[in-house]
Amino acid sequence: TGKCTHDLAAAIGEMLSTALSNTDKFIVLASQEEVDELIDEIELGESEYVEEGRGAQKGLMEGADILVTGAVTAFKPDAGGSGGGLGGLKKKAFGKIGVKTKNAEIRMDIKIIDIRTRRVIKAKKVEAKSTKWGADVAGGNWVEDVAVTGAMGMYSDQPMEDAVRAALAKTIEMMEKEIPDEYYRYTGDGQYTTEYGKKSGASTGARDTGAGSAASGVAAGASGAAAGAKAAGSAAAADVAEDMTLYTKYDFVPGNKVIFYDDMKDEEEGEFPYRWDLENGVFEVVRLGKEYWIMCTDAGRIFPKIQKGPLPPKYTVELEFYENGTGKRGHYFHIEWMNANGGTIGDFKMQDSHSTSLVILSKGKASKNLPKALSKGVHTMRIMATKRSIKCYVDNERVANVPNVEGFNPTWFRVYTDIWTEEGNPCLFRGFRFAEGGKSMRDQLAETGKIVTHGILFDTGSYKIKGESMKTLKEIGRLLEDDPELCLSIEGHTDSDGSDDSNQTLSQNRANSVRSYLMAKYGIAADRLEAKGWGESKPMDTNESSEGKANNRRVELVKI
Repeated sequence: TGKCTHDLAAAIGEMLSTALSNTDKFIVLASQEEVDELIDEIELGESEYVEEGRGAQKGLMEGADILVTGAVTAFKPDAGGSGGGLGGLKKKAFGKIGVKTKNAEIRMDIKIIDIRTRRVIKAKKVEAKSTKWGADVAGGNWVEDVAVTGAMGMYSDQPMEDAVRAALAKTIEMMEKEIPDEYYRYTGDGQYTTEYGKKSGASTGARDTGAGSAASGVAAGASGAAAGAKAAGSAAAADVAEDMTLYTKYDFVPGNKVIFYDDMKDEEEGEFPYRWDLENGVFEVVRLGKEYWIMCTDAGRIFPKIQKGPLPPKYTVELEFYENGTGKRGHYFHIEWMNANGGTIGDFKMQDSHSTSLVILSKGKASKNLPKALSKGVHTMRIMATKRSIKCYVDNERVANVPNVEGFNPTWFRVYTDIWTEEGNPCLFRGFRFAEGGKSMRDQLAETGKIVTHGILFDTGSYKIKGESMKTLKEIGRLLEDDPELCLSIEGHTDSDGSDDSNQTLSQNRANSVRSYLMAKYGIAADRLEAKGWGESKPMDTNESSEGKANNRRVELVKI
C-alpha cells in the first residue's frame, strides 16, 4: 500500500516473528535470508579449524511446518478524524487545553500455509486502529515487549506503533485459534515428535506444536510450544485454562451475590457516568477502543449509587484501572471506606504503577511495592473483607493481610483519583463490583446439595478459564479429593446477552473446560464428573440490570 514501503513491511514481519517467539507457543525458525547469512558459518564448521562437535553441521537444521505470509493493504499513520479511541470527546473534555486527535490505522491480509502441501490453512484480514490514547486491543505482554525495529522506528511512541502492535496481537490470537491440533507436536522436556500429523502420547489434548513467521513472508517456524507441560494431565489443564503459576498465593474469591456492578453499558461519551454520584472533581465517560471508561480530568471523588448502610459480614470489592505504560507517570487510585457521617475511615491506595498502602482508622496497616511496575493495560484492585479481617490485592499480588479490624464499621464506598496531567496519559477506571460473600462451598453442598460460584472466570465469549479462578478450583478439587464418593454435575449458566444458541454452546464449553481441568489437575475420574450447559435458560436473577446479569453468569456444581 502507498505509505508502507518494503522496509516497513519487513520490520513489521520481524516484530511478528519476535512476538511469536515470546508467546512460548511456537518455535520460530530463522528466515531464508538469515539462513543464507549462516552459510559461511556452516562451511567453517565443516572445516578442521573449529573445535570438534561445536561447529554447524549438515542435517541438524529443523524444518518448518508452517509459513505465515502477510500483505499490508492499508497503512495510515495519521488517518485524521475523531472516531474511535476517545474520539468525539476532544472538544468537550479537552478543548480548553487545545488537544488534537491523531489516529492511525493498519490492515493486513494474513495467510497460514502448510509448507509440505502448499495448502492455505487460513486466510484472514486483520485490522487495527489507534489514537494517541492507545490501541483498540491491549495486545498482550508478548507484543508490548517487542522492540520497534528497522524502518518502523520512525513511528516509535506514535499511534502507528500502537496500531501495529494491536494488529500483531490479533494475528497471533487468530493463529492460536485457527492452526489445527495436528500441527502441535510438542512432547515435553523441549522435545517434539518428528512424525508429521500425529499427536504424541504425552501431549494428548494439548496444542503442542507450532508455526511462525513474519508478515513480510520470509520467516518460518516449526513444532513447538507449551513448554513445561510434561505430562498428559498438565497439558490438558493448560489447554482449557490460563497459566496459573503466578496465582499460587492468590486466594481471592469474589462474593456470590452482586450488590452493585457497573458494566458501563448504555453510557454516553462526554457525559457523567449515570450510575455514580459526584462529590467533587471532573469525571466523564470516554471510549478506549470499543470499551467505555470513566476518566478523571480534575482530581476528585466519585461514589457508586449504593444504598448506604452497614456492609455485609463478608464482601468483596473490585475496581479496574488502566495503566499507560512505561515512560508515563502512574496515577493514583483510592478505594475509600466511609462511615455514616461521611468521614473516611479506610483507604486502599494504588500509586505510581507500583506502590500500594492500606490505612484503617487512621493507622497504616500495610505498605508494599509490587515486584515490578505495572505494564500497559488493564489492572484490578481487589478487597476481600469480613467483620474481622481485610485482604487487598493488585492483580495476582496480595498486598495487605490484616487479621483484626475491630471497631471498623463502614457504610459505603468512595473512589478518589488524580487528574490527567500529560498528553497521552489519561486517568481511567471502571468496573466497580461490590458483592456479598456467601457460605463456604462445603456448607453450601451440605445444606442444598449444590455449590453456586462466581469465582470461575472467563473472558467474554471465551471458555478458557482465567488464572484468577485458581483459588475456587482448588477448593472444588479438595472437596473431590477428600470425598472419593462425591460426584458432581458441572453446570454453566450465562446472562441473556447474545443469542440463545450461542449462550447454550458457550455455557456447555465452559462446563467442559472446568470438568477437564479438575480431571487433569486433581486426577478426578471421568465418571465422577458430568458437564452441562444451560445457557440463559435458568436465571437466578433478573436480566434487566447489570447486577442481575452478573449474578446469572455463574457455574453451579450439583451433587449427583
